Amino acid sequence: MEWTSWVAVIALILAAGAVILLFLLRKDLESLRFQVATLHTEPAESEENGSREPGPVVVIYNPSKSADFDEIKSILNETASDAGLAQPVWIPTTAEDSGYGQTKQAIGHNPSVVIAAGGDGTVRLVSGALAGTGIPMGLMPLGTGNLLARNLDLPMDSIRNLASIAVTGRSRRIDIGWMSAPQASVEARNELADLDGHATLFEGEVPFVVIAGMGFDAQVMDDADDNLKRVMGWSAYIVSGIRHLHGDRVNATISTGDGANSVEVEARSIMFANCGTLTAGIVLAPDARIDDGWLDIAVLDTKGGIVGWTDLVRRLGLQRFGVQDKVFPETAKIDFRRTRQAQVSARELELIQADGDALGYARDVRARIDKGALVVRVP
Repeated sequence: MEWTSWVAVIALILAAGAVILLFLLRKDLESLRFQVATLHTEPAESEENGSREPGPVVVIYNPSKSADFDEIKSILNETASDAGLAQPVWIPTTAEDSGYGQTKQAIGHNPSVVIAAGGDGTVRLVSGALAGTGIPMGLMPLGTGNLLARNLDLPMDSIRNLASIAVTGRSRRIDIGWMSAPQASVEARNELADLDGHATLFEGEVPFVVIAGMGFDAQVMDDADDNLKRVMGWSAYIVSGIRHLHGDRVNATISTGDGANSVEVEARSIMFANCGTLTAGIVLAPDARIDDGWLDIAVLDTKGGIVGWTDLVRRLGLQRFGVQDKVFPETAKIDFRRTRQAQVSARELELIQADGDALGYARDVRARIDKGALVVRVP
């Protein structure tokens, strides 16, 4: 490994460590600030399905997760019993279907709540299937990122508290995002043939509840090793990120709203945020709200090699505390636009991701927000 690569590794680890240290030092203060802000800026949670006869709790779970499912099942059984509900119905995901079909099956049980017990991928697909039904979704986060649960400020350190919220918590409406791409052209299929032999095209429409995007972020998600994630948790994404520091930029046109406004960009990543917090407490989009009906577009870029990447990590860390750096030279930037829908047309095929799931390659994608379409259980 060249000396510049070693410098890159050390710089990124130090930058990530600084962000984590700030996160730990400010955790209590930020929790209080979040609660106060919620009182002033978020709409009151509304109770859903008050007139509907409560059916069973249905749990869509990913059996591949390294979790103590015996304990989880025992606690959820007790929680349902305490609430006067029948014993939960358990439906496992499979390699062929990671949650969408199972949720459609769950709807047939007239459930009082459908609980997604798995990682961000399971949550994403359960959310998409429940969108527009009014049936509440509970969360039992068992993944690496658990981003929706973190953005909803759920108690990640207690299975019993999570179960109580999922079964008997308040119902709150939140937005859900949708990412779509048209059927690929012959030109795109020929271009794909020149890429990795395992590459696929992204076509159709998929949901996301946290963040979707194209470019560096999708490459990192796609390349993160599953075994490493089980051992290192979210830190495995740092290892993956280092491998893509010298990747090509995305050259694209972003059109917002009805398409009248457009801008040419050259960026490392173009990301669509329904809510703003990533792993390790890093805030990508500080003004994004999960129930405001807006889609926040973040365009991230760096220059100057490792200096720019280190600056980007530093700026993301500062955003968590509402700080904007205007002292140091700008070797990284994050530009924001807010809209309800956007179209991105890239010059070349780019890898696409939604809530951490790599979807395949596309040149033209559309992202839109569906206001208040999903009901979730919160404290």
